[in-house]
Amino acid sequence: MRAGRPGARPLTRWRQVHRWLGVGLGLWFMAVGLTGALLVWRDELDAWLNPQWFRAVASGPALDVQALADKLRDEQGLTRIERIRLPRAPGEVFRVQLRAGASRVESGRLEAFVDPASGALLGTRSLEKVSFAREHALRNLYELHRNLLLGEPGSNVVGIAGLLLMTSAVSGLVVAWPRAGAHWRRLVGVSWRANATRLLFDLHRSWGVLIALVLLLATATGATLVYLNYVRDLVSRVSRVEPIPVLPFLRAGRDAAALDLGELQERVQAAFPTHRVVELRLPERGLTGVTFQLHRAGDVHRLGDTIAWFHPFSGELLAERSARTRSAGESFMHWLLPLHVGSAFGSAGLVAMCLAGLSPLLLVCSGLWVWWRKRPGERLARERAAQRAQQH
Repeated sequence: MRAGRPGARPLTRWRQVHRWLGVGLGLWFMAVGLTGALLVWRDELDAWLNPQWFRAVASGPALDVQALADKLRDEQGLTRIERIRLPRAPGEVFRVQLRAGASRVESGRLEAFVDPASGALLGTRSLEKVSFAREHALRNLYELHRNLLLGEPGSNVVGIAGLLLMTSAVSGLVVAWPRAGAHWRRLVGVSWRANATRLLFDLHRSWGVLIALVLLLATATGATLVYLNYVRDLVSRVSRVEPIPVLPFLRAGRDAAALDLGELQERVQAAFPTHRVVELRLPERGLTGVTFQLHRAGDVHRLGDTIAWFHPFSGELLAERSARTRSAGESFMHWLLPLHVGSAFGSAGLVAMCLAGLSPLLLVCSGLWVWWRKRPGERLARERAAQRAQQH
């Protein structure tokens, strides 16, 4: 009886892992990948689906944030503003997150779109409605990708599936890796004139190898983001990782009044002259620090890499998270999201992550086709092997 080739049995096990992950979870891998590929362009697709909200109408300089808040309060009766995202380029609008009613518990969250020059309300939408109508499609697509619209239990399912997709990518690399004596061009070579099964097999192997590192990065960071609290605890054992600061209530005197938001923004700009304010988050009843998200050239987060908390009465800087204050552990945590969505590498990174998201569609479909077409031959090979074993 002939001895098998050294290493043949472990390779067979890797091949089986790769095959049955694709067969059993292929549809799931495609769904996660396609939703992720679309979410790379989330804001752009949202604006394309809802142009009536995302395009400024009036011409002229943009209102400052205090004038905007006053207009929403006086003309629309919208007083429970939680955050304001400022226009970043000509033609963009203010995006305001707020509560619809006076009670925080009973009122749902809304997003309002406001013309920057006139302060006119262009439209609102619920941030809690489950719907794939165009008004809500991108937000619910994000929730579907993140937690299957099931909250925390869904996040755990997504995290486990992400780890399995990463296992599928690793097993595919092991199976495709050239054995001793094989030419390296075998990894990415495609027999374009071969029959359909051979062509799809070559495409499956070559594209899987080419996109493997990006796919591994996407799945590893995605699973890490699902279990962020556990990862933070582990990283903090090596390097300091401070949580987002919980600031004490900032009690003022009886006659004290919060600074005008426009004046407060000017103080922020004076403290960070090379940055641009992208978003501010208002505290409940003005009793804690006002949070500013700041962006400058070279930042890897879309909204900016710097977060600063300012005193609403005195305008002093209370806390800061930026490149000059983060520890090594905090920097690691900071980079997870930009790496996952691709913004860490600019436009090229976004395109690469989009291709990684589309890859499961090609890899699963081609893999299933090849597996289905090879099943009769594999069954016959097993039968012949069993017959030879009986003869010996």
